[in-house]
Amino acid sequence: MREVRHLISKGSPILMVEQRINHTKALLRQADELLRAGKLSTTGAFFSSFFILLREGTEGMLMLAAIITFVVRSGQRQLLKYIHAGWISAMLLGALTWIAATWLIQISGAQREVTEGVTALIASVMLIYVGFWLHGKNHAQSWSKFLDNQANMALERKTIWLLALASFFAIYREVFESVLFYQALWVQVNDTTKPALWNGIFVAALILASTGWMIFKFGIKLPLGLLFAATSLFLGLMAVIFAGQGVAALQDANIITSSPVHFLTLPMLGFHPTVQTLLVQVSVICILALCYLLPSRRQSNPALAPTEQGEA
Repeated sequence: MREVRHLISKGSPILMVEQRINHTKALLRQADELLRAGKLSTTGAFFSSFFILLREGTEGMLMLAAIITFVVRSGQRQLLKYIHAGWISAMLLGALTWIAATWLIQISGAQREVTEGVTALIASVMLIYVGFWLHGKNHAQSWSKFLDNQANMALERKTIWLLALASFFAIYREVFESVLFYQALWVQVNDTTKPALWNGIFVAALILASTGWMIFKFGIKLPLGLLFAATSLFLGLMAVIFAGQGVAALQDANIITSSPVHFLTLPMLGFHPTVQTLLVQVSVICILALCYLLPSRRQSNPALAPTEQGEA
C-alpha cells in the first residue's frame, strides 16, 4: 500500500499503478482466505503466540536490562524505583489498551501505526541524550567527579527520569503492538487450542527473562568504564533502530511521504527501503557521532574541557 501511494504521488503511468493495486488486492484476498480457512491448530497457536512475544519483547527487554545493569553497577540502586516505575506503568497502560481495544473502542491500523511511530521517535530522542550523557562519564575519573560533585545531583535526577521515560516508551510501544496482535490471534483459537496460546506466551516470557538476567549477571561484572561505553553504544544503536521504525510506522499511516529505494529490509534493525527512513537514521548516526566525539576530544585536550563550575 505504501508503494501504491508512492506511485500515485509521483505521477506514475496508470498501467503501472493499476498493476500494483491489483497485486495489493491479491495479497489482501490471500490474507482473507487464510483467516477464513479455520481455527489455528495447537502447534500453530503455540508458535504464533511464542513468536509474537519473542519478537515484540526482545528490543524492550535488551534495553531495560542494559539500563538496570548500568544503574546498579554505578552504585545507584535506590534509583531503580524510577526505572521499575517506567516499565511497570507501560505494562499497566498496555493492559488498559487491551481492555479499551476489546470492549470500548476500535483501533484502526492507521491509529496503531501513528501511536507506534510517535512513541518510537520519542524514545529515540531520549536515548540519544542518555547515550551521550553516559559516554561523557565512561572514564572512572569523570564518574568519580560526577558523584562527588553535589551540584550535579540535579543532572543525575534529570537523567534518571529520562531513563525511566525511555524505558516506558520503549516497553509501551512493544506492549501496544503485542496487544493488538494477540487480540487478532485470540479469535483464531478455541477452547482446545487456548492452552497452547498461553504456553507460547509463557515460554517466550521465560526466554526473555532468562536473557535479561544473563545480561545483568555478566554486565554487572564489567569494569565501570567499559560498562558505560558499552551501554552508551547500545542505547545509541537502539536510538537508530527506533528512529527508523518510527518513521516507517508514520509512513504506513500516510503521515510521512514514502520514497522507496533499492536497499535491504531489516525491520528488527529499523532498516526500511525508503529515502525518509534512511535519511533519519543517517542523521541520528551523525548526531551520535558528534556527541560521542565531543567528550573524547575534551578528554584528550584539557584546554577544551569546561571548568568545574561550568560543568556544575
